[in-house]
Amino acid sequence: MAQRFASVLLLSVSALSGCRFGESAFSTNVDALAFDPSGTVFSYLDAHDADLAEDTDPRVAVAMTWIVFDPGSDLSDHDGASLVGMAHEMELRDALSIVFDHQSAVDTDAVLTVSKEGDDIVDGEGLDFHLHLAPERLSSTSSYEEIVPLGSRRTLEVTVDAATFNDASPVVAGRVKLTIEAIEGRDIGKAREATIEGAFFAPLVAERTAEKNLALLEAAADLEVLALPLPPRSAP
Repeated sequence: MAQRFASVLLLSVSALSGCRFGESAFSTNVDALAFDPSGTVFSYLDAHDADLAEDTDPRVAVAMTWIVFDPGSDLSDHDGASLVGMAHEMELRDALSIVFDHQSAVDTDAVLTVSKEGDDIVDGEGLDFHLHLAPERLSSTSSYEEIVPLGSRRTLEVTVDAATFNDASPVVAGRVKLTIEAIEGRDIGKAREATIEGAFFAPLVAERTAEKNLALLEAAADLEVLALPLPPRSAP
């Protein structure tokens, strides 16, 4: 079923209008939890550090966000108000970033899994991610008694369906399963558990442009929605 879903998604990309870049589609098993980071989806190679030294096996970053923009064009052409508006919308919508530790591991049919508790990786290696969920929408009768937080353990499994870095139209595409679990003694009350599944098609964007645009969006409202661009790689 997952393979069929991914195939349908990849076929739909060819029919996209010019208003979106890349594609993703997700479903969840919780009615109150919709997840839609489908506005802009792209990838880039984190190949250079602050000293312009080149990594021969760089990290691969995939960014998915609800807002729509062209990650291959310089966002500094927009005025300040537009940038702040885009950043504000990004904070209020769903987003997901996935980081593969090494380009050499991003190969067709590769499966990578990692578990995190908060910001800390507790199981798995070769992969990291940053999940941003849109804030809950409130009404005039919303109360604190209604709050049911999500569990704090998140496990991400990524199956790579395509990784064509050297083609004329390079892309990273794959399927995602994100499992959210409660941790006894850590989570408050009866924390909610959930599963988010879907697929993404992320065209590769030039590193320098991608990082500048991501930095502009995150800095425009002092955000860390995608946690991109990446900090320098830790020493081994």
